[in-house]
Amino acid sequence: MLTESVSATVKLFFREAIARAVSESMRRDDRIILLGQDAGRFGGAYKEFSGLYGEFGPDRVRDTPVAEAAMVGLGVGAAAAGLRPLVSITYMDFLMLGLDPLVNYAAKARFKTGGQITTPIVVKTTAGARGQGVAHSQCIEAWMMAVPGLKVVAPSTPADACGLLKSALTDSGPVLFVDHKRLFSTAGEVPLAESFVPIGEALVRRTGTHVTITAHSYMTRIALTAAEHLAEEGVSCEIIDLRSLAPMDVETIAQSAGRTGALLTLEEGQLTCGIGAEIAFRIRELVGPIRMARVGALRAPVSSNPVLEAACVPSADRVIGAIRRLLNN
Repeated sequence: MLTESVSATVKLFFREAIARAVSESMRRDDRIILLGQDAGRFGGAYKEFSGLYGEFGPDRVRDTPVAEAAMVGLGVGAAAAGLRPLVSITYMDFLMLGLDPLVNYAAKARFKTGGQITTPIVVKTTAGARGQGVAHSQCIEAWMMAVPGLKVVAPSTPADACGLLKSALTDSGPVLFVDHKRLFSTAGEVPLAESFVPIGEALVRRTGTHVTITAHSYMTRIALTAAEHLAEEGVSCEIIDLRSLAPMDVETIAQSAGRTGALLTLEEGQLTCGIGAEIAFRIRELVGPIRMARVGALRAPVSSNPVLEAACVPSADRVIGAIRRLLNN
């Protein structure tokens, strides 16, 4: 039987869940510092750090210049020196500027030093399209999955945002925490008791029998919407929220896909060398030949024009059409 402290929840916005995770972690560990553009008095670009500056002050919550390479480099150096930095990159597009210290030092430090140096840094970055154009809308999680030594997580609910970020802030690092612009204003139940979501474990959001859908971050909501409509046609979809992209819980996907006999991967990033391609091959190795399909962004930059943006990124209608074709093949 679950105790009251475990089962009791509070409804929080996604951005509030992030602030709660950081606040609880900073109270528990005074080595944690927060660095980011507008992270101080302003409370974060999406107010996801609201209240932290007032509680912890400028020594632990610091605004930075618009200089992502310097921000990540400073954070990686601080991590190697014994701190636990959380570095916030407002747009994932500009994480590219900080890849040298993150990929060439942080992800390799443990290997190069035989474990004598670790870099417990968390880089939080915001991905996804929401009317901000070609250089502020990209989802490049698949790039980061290819880096040995770098963990990548991407929650879809406030509870997972809180639990995964707390796990990341206790990890030996480095960890890339990816959130999405369209999730900050969404709400959900979060446990009142302090809780952690393990890195590397997927979650079955909806059980089904006809087709398995894998998704992460905002695309999980798109998958759930599509599944509701398909249920009216008698199509039963099982939805797996990946939550952790590296390491990935391939076993949970394989168990589901082996049972349903059909797999659709859904991502907001590009299909070429994408997350879906990785999942499809690994499931083929474990399960054997089953029906598979992928849905992702069209092969074009994401426009700031709302009509073109909507045409480029995956929608519930595109998922529904892809599943109909998959099951009728």
